[in-house]
Amino acid sequence: MAGKFLIDVTDPRFQTPQNADVIEFIRVKNPFAHSDVGSIIFDVAKTIPGAHAYSPAPRSFAYVVLHDDADRIVAIAFGQRGYGIRLAPASIDAAIAEGAVRAPEIGPDWVTFDPWDVKDKARREKIRKWSERAIADY
Repeated sequence: MAGKFLIDVTDPRFQTPQNADVIEFIRVKNPFAHSDVGSIIFDVAKTIPGAHAYSPAPRSFAYVVLHDDADRIVAIAFGQRGYGIRLAPASIDAAIAEGAVRAPEIGPDWVTFDPWDVKDKARREKIRKWSERAIADY
């Protein structure tokens, strides 16, 4: 893994027009994810039908994405505090009302939630709920 950009080891099945915005974010930012943030996606994927977690290099703390059966990426864990979720435009205002912030650095349909404290059950449930909405939106 040393010396590589994460985009170079990202599974090509995700490099599609439907994921262009988040793939460009990965290409530009080369994001790694704190294990606590990345583990949220692995946990969420186990609770939502049709949701799957993927990381190109989990042992190296690479970013982690949540995707649907069609490989559309709907969430990404990055950095120490980044949890981005892609939502349909009709869902964005409701997410913002619950503490999300727009994330134009990822794409126009993306918001971020602060995942800390990840041991806080209410916060984890909110992130799970909006991740489930993202799967349903697309």
